[in-house]
Amino acid sequence: MAAKCPKSSETSISVQCCSASIHWHFLFPALSIEEYNDRVTAVVRCEAQDTLLQKLLEDDYLSAQERDVLRWGKNVGTSKTRTRRRVGTAVYNRASSLETLIGYLYLTNVNRLEKVMVKLGFSTGVSTQMILEQAISQLTAT
Repeated sequence: MAAKCPKSSETSISVQCCSASIHWHFLFPALSIEEYNDRVTAVVRCEAQDTLLQKLLEDDYLSAQERDVLRWGKNVGTSKTRTRRRVGTAVYNRASSLETLIGYLYLTNVNRLEKVMVKLGFSTGVSTQMILEQAISQLTAT
């Protein structure tokens, strides 16, 4: 029987895989450090991740197995954090479930991960602007 990672380890791995995937898509074209940081920060916020997940769900883009992975992410128990208090439990849980999905795909199916990231608008060039505009409009609406 395979050893199971503690929930905190699973969460950490998912967050790191998600972060790495997002950072990767902002590497080209070359940006100033400030611009790069602003773009990445706008997308890794809970509100932006929630918006991205809603796009995948509304477009019925995820397989049944991927939807199961989303449920795993929602079930990860964490203590009350400042972010959770700021955005609310539902948004925080949905953002965590997207991170879990990205981490899962990063470790099990990189080709599918790339397709999901492209579906969300992550690729080189101007398509990243679409993500930023959606994230900014989401932030200003709150």
